Amino acid sequence: MPRTLHLIKHGKPQFVAGVPAHEWPLAPDALTELPALAARLDPRPDVIVCSLEPKAHATAQALADHLSIPLRPMHGLHEQLRYTARCHADPADFQAEYRAFFAQPDRLVVGEETARDARTRFSNAVNAVMAANPQPTVAVVAHGTVISLLVAARRGVDPYPLWRDLPLLGVLSVPWEPGPVGARTAP
Repeated sequence: MPRTLHLIKHGKPQFVAGVPAHEWPLAPDALTELPALAARLDPRPDVIVCSLEPKAHATAQALADHLSIPLRPMHGLHEQLRYTARCHADPADFQAEYRAFFAQPDRLVVGEETARDARTRFSNAVNAVMAANPQPTVAVVAHGTVISLLVAARRGVDPYPLWRDLPLLGVLSVPWEPGPVGARTAP
């Protein structure tokens, strides 16, 4: 019987000038929709595993407390590496940059990790999460880019629309059967 994996995008970050995005905390109003997120998680998760980035960890901690279930932070679930990525004044430029990032997975378009490398690293971490947590339903709180890369590979679809349309505190749920990176499973 397949297990369920809920991949949850963290809450709204608090942008801090001069601080890399991977160090941003949650914004004060980031979790107002947390009860609605919890209600959408069907089946209910048995455990939550999260990225070590502050915005993901804080989101996961609040969700675990809300659901009264265990939380397990884990390495490897971080966002696509982009320590040197620049901020875009125009959202259209940001969208264009990430459209190219997803369209050219083997080219270093933004940051320090290609789309393929980010997907491989995140997929390996999620495989380790699922191996270490045999419960029927596992939730992983992480980041939009890597979530979209993994789900797109498993479903055999374009990751850009998944990324573009995944809101903060959004969830993509997939049946989980272990498989190699890029393995397809039913949507």
